[in-house]
Amino acid sequence: MTERLDVAILGAGPYGLSVAAQLRDRRRVRTYGEPMQTWRTRMPPDMRLRSDWNETAFSAPGDAGTFDRWAAATEEPREEPIPLQKFLRYADWFRTSFVGDVDTADVAAVERANGGFRLTTDRGDEVDVRALVVAVGAVPFASAPAPFDGELGDDVRFATDLQDYGAYESRRVVVVGGGQGGLESALLASRAGADVQMVVRSPLHWFADREPHNARSPLGKRLYRLAYPVVGYGPPPLNRLVLHPDLFSMLPRGARRRLSARVLRAGGSPWLRRAIESAVRIREGAAATAVERHKGELRLLLTDGSALTADAVIVAAGFRFSLERLSFLAPEIRAGIELDEGWPVLDRFFRSTDRNVLFAGFASERRFGPIVRFIPGTRFSAPRIRELLAR
Repeated sequence: MTERLDVAILGAGPYGLSVAAQLRDRRRVRTYGEPMQTWRTRMPPDMRLRSDWNETAFSAPGDAGTFDRWAAATEEPREEPIPLQKFLRYADWFRTSFVGDVDTADVAAVERANGGFRLTTDRGDEVDVRALVVAVGAVPFASAPAPFDGELGDDVRFATDLQDYGAYESRRVVVVGGGQGGLESALLASRAGADVQMVVRSPLHWFADREPHNARSPLGKRLYRLAYPVVGYGPPPLNRLVLHPDLFSMLPRGARRRLSARVLRAGGSPWLRRAIESAVRIREGAAATAVERHKGELRLLLTDGSALTADAVIVAAGFRFSLERLSFLAPEIRAGIELDEGWPVLDRFFRSTDRNVLFAGFASERRFGPIVRFIPGTRFSAPRIRELLAR
């Protein structure tokens, strides 16, 4: 007889683990996916997080899963900016402390069956499920602008792809995009021995060194927190709106779109600047209009009339939700999920128009705003989803 679950959580990153923690011991719940896989395999190992110590916490009942609780339990010293490896140790502690059933297999297919869903993993295991929480993060939705959208392959890849940067040694690499992901990819390729050039449509923006851990007077700390209640969003006072996802969701669609673009301006962390400027050439104010291939080389034609020759291109042009990227969902399930400008239409409980399919994390950004893409948003999203599914 096929096993039955109340809830299957697809994805074991910060949002998947947070939802699982909120539902533990309330329902028959299982989380699918290798925990924190994107963070372990696709981030620079020496990366440091932009969020500060008090914000970098997943959601657990009673707010029991904070960084301070972890540090006290493990005698880890406070360190800011937070190194990626420290963050991953925190994530392991959170999972073992608060998350129940985790199956590290990936979900291969979800179809309708028995009044709910039949879920099949890539190992061939099957379960019947009443409700799905899709929490796959942003990586599946990497976006390639024209002309790269039709050129993806071994020599044109997303920055979010799992790749061996050592393969770029002694090769000419062009990185398209001037956000944090593009800058990190450019630095990794350069460290591997590549000749790297970045192409950025507008002037490259470097965030000011306003990190919360910088030394300040008591008055300076108070003023800083008034201006920047959450790290990574600006400018004041617009950044305060991201702290109120329900209020954000009431704004007109166009206002939400413009506000998200403004408070999430693309740019690089200040600690990257010296390394980038000493190792990478940057072409600002230009974009590619065409890609030509000739004798194993790529030739990029740019809007300023010039051309670049490269052996490989890394595309770091941001993310955009696409339901078609969730190919494990059967076509009839996808057909029941209404979209608005390509994004899923969600209610206040993160339910789609298929009432048994919920979306957490990046896919909910269009309704609730930028905070639900990043770690601080887990403490809004996961309790709200629990409020519905724990009934």
